[in-house]
Amino acid sequence: MAITSPFSYPEEIKDKFIATPGLKFKDGSTVSSAEIWEFMTKEAPRRFPYAFDAGANNMGRFSDDVHFLSGIKRGYLTLTLKDRVMKQHAAGTPTVLVQGGQAMDAYYAAGGIPVRPGLVMQWARNMEEGLSLRQSETLGLNILESGRRKISIDACNQIAAHAAIDNKVVPIDLIAPFLCLRCSDMSFLVETHRNRVHDIPRYLVDYPVDHENKPWAAEYIAVELRELIDKIAALSGRKITDEVLFDEIKLENRGRRIATEIADLWWGAENPPTNSTDFFGIAFLANDFVGDPVAAVDLLEQSKKEIEERIQNNVKGFGVPDHAKRLFICGSCVGPNAHHAQTAGAIFVGRDDSWSCISVPVQEEGDPYLNIAKSMLAYPYEQRTEKRAEWTADMVKRSRADGVIFMYQWGCNYQSGVARMISDIVKERAGVVTTFVEVGELGRSEATEQSTNRVEAFIEMV
Repeated sequence: MAITSPFSYPEEIKDKFIATPGLKFKDGSTVSSAEIWEFMTKEAPRRFPYAFDAGANNMGRFSDDVHFLSGIKRGYLTLTLKDRVMKQHAAGTPTVLVQGGQAMDAYYAAGGIPVRPGLVMQWARNMEEGLSLRQSETLGLNILESGRRKISIDACNQIAAHAAIDNKVVPIDLIAPFLCLRCSDMSFLVETHRNRVHDIPRYLVDYPVDHENKPWAAEYIAVELRELIDKIAALSGRKITDEVLFDEIKLENRGRRIATEIADLWWGAENPPTNSTDFFGIAFLANDFVGDPVAAVDLLEQSKKEIEERIQNNVKGFGVPDHAKRLFICGSCVGPNAHHAQTAGAIFVGRDDSWSCISVPVQEEGDPYLNIAKSMLAYPYEQRTEKRAEWTADMVKRSRADGVIFMYQWGCNYQSGVARMISDIVKERAGVVTTFVEVGELGRSEATEQSTNRVEAFIEMV
């Protein structure tokens, strides 16, 4: 078997990289591009070798496009998440477990750091440094299995994050997800939230199902948001006013707006200006904000400038095949391997989960609590299945996709129940071929042949 050399950034791009702007953070600190380069070429490979494993199966590997300099900075934000959160936590900033598909504005405005289950697991795996890819994945799978023993084998990856919290791998000060947003209402997990044996306070925010038929839904969520913010502020010691909330809303709106503008530029370009990994990473910045909205928005602005330059010069992202088949990805928590797909002749042009939150800005005048509530109720991904599928079909057409893959994890009751229906509606409305794939490979880079073969076969069909 061939031995793959670890991924590294070439020395010849150093001078160009360090000449670019650094990053600003919400605490007023900055990091220069020279410091980022030093971290990504010296410190990070030593502390987090798994991230530099160049094996094709490594879902978390960095982009091969080393000349997309914003991608290097995104890698820096990802790998420094643990350091930044632990430092702020030690200084009194509370960490809050949240749920996918919800706005982050209120949590950050109240002085907390919201972390979704995926970020919790990244944080937990990085608590032990110097691990290879296999060692890192084994650690993550052990945490996942400990959670399954406590809750149910039927559950999906949400329980891994809860197990990491229960086992005191990472410090969480408040459990406060919105319930009934996608995975949080799966079997057993809501009751587990309520009955978990630990001393961590919780505030479970209800989210009305089928809210189109409930005119009181926005006011109901707004009341809960006030209580939520009060609870976070009591931990952070921050004084919350409408002005504080609107400042955060405007900041995160700017991130959402830039990410949307980048998507429109990217979709309209003659050649894809970045590969799939870098394009999806941009959406992630405007969705999770990687623990620091100021830094994330700063990097989004830099990314947009770099992509505009590439489009102007008709530069194609590294690794993007000629005449690549354009695939739109649906589903949460799991998706096809971008590197495998590119080798097979495809590129990913969008993902419904990521773009749902980004597509709905929060109004910047009036009642900030009500505005956030209304925006959350408008998320396309959280609508009834037919309406979600219609929005997805529109996104497929806007992105000029040739096909759609709906992938979901075994054990995810929510996605498995809607995959076929959404795929069929999108096929009819957008006029493209679709498929849906169930996998049981969460957190693994080995034994992924099932999904790899099915994705490659679909690309050939497209």
